[in-house]
Amino acid sequence: MLTGHPFDDLRAIAGQLPEPDNCAAKKVREALENKPLDSASGLAGLASWMARWQGTAEPTIAESHICVLASSYEGHDPSAVTGYIDATSKGAAAVNLLCVDKGIGLRAIQMAPEMPHSNQTEWPEPDCMAAVAFGMEATAAGGHILGLTDMAPGNAARALAIVMAIKGITTDDPLLELADSEVAAGARALLEDGIGAADDPLEIMRRIGGREIAAAIGALVAARSRRLAVLSDGWAAIAATAVLEAVTEGATEHAVPASADDALQEAVWARLGKKPILGVPVGGGPGCGIAMAVSVLGAASAMLGLRDQPK
Repeated sequence: MLTGHPFDDLRAIAGQLPEPDNCAAKKVREALENKPLDSASGLAGLASWMARWQGTAEPTIAESHICVLASSYEGHDPSAVTGYIDATSKGAAAVNLLCVDKGIGLRAIQMAPEMPHSNQTEWPEPDCMAAVAFGMEATAAGGHILGLTDMAPGNAARALAIVMAIKGITTDDPLLELADSEVAAGARALLEDGIGAADDPLEIMRRIGGREIAAAIGALVAARSRRLAVLSDGWAAIAATAVLEAVTEGATEHAVPASADDALQEAVWARLGKKPILGVPVGGGPGCGIAMAVSVLGAASAMLGLRDQPK
């Protein structure tokens, strides 16, 4: 039942998300017992994870889709975002090549990139929740795997500040030493100005974050509701993961990081208790790491068809 208070409604939804199918995961683990790999980690672990969220002992990547959440921030040229969207629509971006090669669908959800978001003005809670709801459209294509990423120049400092505020990480933490000077200064300023000072993770997100971060929260919630496994990368997914886990522990168990762009993102993922599938930055722009990680999941699925080996 809706309460009329958007964030309270979101908290209620997050607290009632469906559980994984542990029976399917158990069947996968049993099927892998006589295969030449450790069933507790690596490809076997990924196969079990897919089974848990796809609800089948035969997980697949047959229908995989990548969704790019596109937004912009004040002080950053939105033409970089619109240019990227234009390139993807013409099949001219690096991610297009990888998607075509691997049969992955690609979609961009435009969060008004031509109207840069500003944290200097009040972002009403209902408007923030509208962005959350809009992000739920990322799951519209359904399928077996959802790739979630973003194109939003300027969101690194904001996402980092959200994680730091939620996790109680101070501005003298070594984590900031991994950030470039602009990102470190931006995150430090947001935290020291007290703009994100709040006990509620959703309120922290509203004060510091922008439309693509709110949309990533919606996408993760909708995917969990549909038992859809998620490969995530980018700062919006990082911030959304921190927020949702603070709201309800375990709310993002269905999502695994595909890659990290640099040492900073890898370290932040680690602070959130997650490790990217790919151990090296992929480059090439948003979505490329996800497309590569889909191949790894495909290999994990293929291992189930390997003939049993003698013990």
